[in-house]
Amino acid sequence: MKAINIRRVFRHTLPILLMAVAMAFGLWQWQSARALEMDLKAVREKAYYSALDGLISLETDLSKVLIAQSPGQQALLLSGIASLAAGVAENLAALPPAYGGDADALKFLAQTADYAKTLATAAAEGNMLSETDVEQITLLQSKCAELRQHLENGVNFDYDERVNAGEKMGIDYPSLMYDGPFSDGRRLGKARGLTGGNVTAEEAVAIASAFLGNERVLSAQRAADAGGPVPTWGVALALADVQITASVTQQGGKMLWMAPETAGFKVELDIEECILHAKAFLTSRGFGEVTDSFYQIYDGMAVINFAAVQEEVVLYPDLVKVQVRMDTGAVIGLEANNYWMNHGPRERLHPQITKEEAAARVTNRLSVKRVRLCVIPLKDGLGTGRTEALCWEFDGMYENNRYFVYIDAETGDEVEVLKVVPASGGSLTM
Repeated sequence: MKAINIRRVFRHTLPILLMAVAMAFGLWQWQSARALEMDLKAVREKAYYSALDGLISLETDLSKVLIAQSPGQQALLLSGIASLAAGVAENLAALPPAYGGDADALKFLAQTADYAKTLATAAAEGNMLSETDVEQITLLQSKCAELRQHLENGVNFDYDERVNAGEKMGIDYPSLMYDGPFSDGRRLGKARGLTGGNVTAEEAVAIASAFLGNERVLSAQRAADAGGPVPTWGVALALADVQITASVTQQGGKMLWMAPETAGFKVELDIEECILHAKAFLTSRGFGEVTDSFYQIYDGMAVINFAAVQEEVVLYPDLVKVQVRMDTGAVIGLEANNYWMNHGPRERLHPQITKEEAAARVTNRLSVKRVRLCVIPLKDGLGTGRTEALCWEFDGMYENNRYFVYIDAETGDEVEVLKVVPASGGSLTM
């Protein structure tokens, strides 16, 4: 009787067990497939954005080669172009062909890399670009722009229905805050502009309040100290309608930075009025003579870069950034790390070559609008051991694009070429 019952139970439960096993196996398969799908999506998205960033840089550097007038500078740019083209091809190859990575595009990028390597070798040997090379590079730049535009449109994104419906991806690139040229100057080492003894935390609170304007500050108190190469005291300041966090250097008691916690102000002033407010603020706070460089506008704030000036020479390493409300013109933000790291009197501000001699080193393809002397940071010292160079700055236009060319005022070498790239609310230099 027991055997009959066991067989009967087994006969009834076996299908249930088998169904449970099948369901579990099916769930495992579904989860595995889902994980694989998510991994593939992440890989494709990474490849997509990497390819797009590479194409932006590639297009920009190809245009800069046409402005660079020294073989050394051309060799550096062309070597970078070869690497960029290979990187773009590698990322496009990881995407479906509809993204732009078809056989023709990959062949084009491979040829671009090979051509750039050849030109870089010739430039390293002192050879300048021929007119044929200029025409070829111009064509390559145009084709890179077409490929970039195709990629921006997000053709046939299977994982994004908005693109399939014809809507653009709304790609945010490059995601840089508008800083202008040489904003990545020296930020490490001893702060050249900080002198004197240390201030206490309580003194820092009073300094921050006075810097912002005691009449504007409702309350000021200690806040968390920010890390970084320059020891600072943190301060929190309350204004009538905005909270501000600030950082005061322990040595010398200088404002290193301050930033509002909220934004979104009404735009009632134009950029010129904001520049005047910012410049007057810096002058009243002892920053000395400065000149405005570049700006960005966002959330009802104007962010303006200023560089120190000595003997009519612009000191780009001594950079300070100011945030101005566009409704009242009040200053509510400042970033002066570069300024305090680099600021101090310069010697050797008298050029060894004339403006006319420097102009002869600049390509005649550039329609020059302004020339002035400036000091710029050197990325690698150019083998001279120097960290800065006195340069003639040539500000001009080529094919509706703005460029800055820097000629060393001591040696006559072309040391830098920058291109101004339009961006939301301002411009970028690349």
